[in-house]
Amino acid sequence: MLAQPAVILEYVLVLAFLAFFALVLLMLLRGRIDLTDLLSDPGLNGKASLSRFQLLVFTLVIGGLYLVLCIENAQFLDIPGGVLGLLGISGGSYLISKNLSGNPPAPQPQPEPPKVP
Repeated sequence: MLAQPAVILEYVLVLAFLAFFALVLLMLLRGRIDLTDLLSDPGLNGKASLSRFQLLVFTLVIGGLYLVLCIENAQFLDIPGGVLGLLGISGGSYLISKNLSGNPPAPQPQPEPPKVP
């Protein structure tokens, strides 16, 4: 008896996710990915940023709950618009706080003046 293509696709997606997770974990353990400044903001002299913490916690909680619900129901579920709205508000507050913290924008390249022959 052959498995349905949708089931095979789900197994492939799960295996790809697990491989990606293992790769990131391996890079973390070898020190190739640095998480020391994950919650600190350069504009705050290395102090913790509440907006970064909020974005991290919201993302982890919503992602974890979605994973648990998908495992319990054995299928991918639709994400309600309200949840996506909350994630958008959290991300927006991070972007606004980043602009308000006084971090100077990256320098823009200046066009060269035209050359006169």
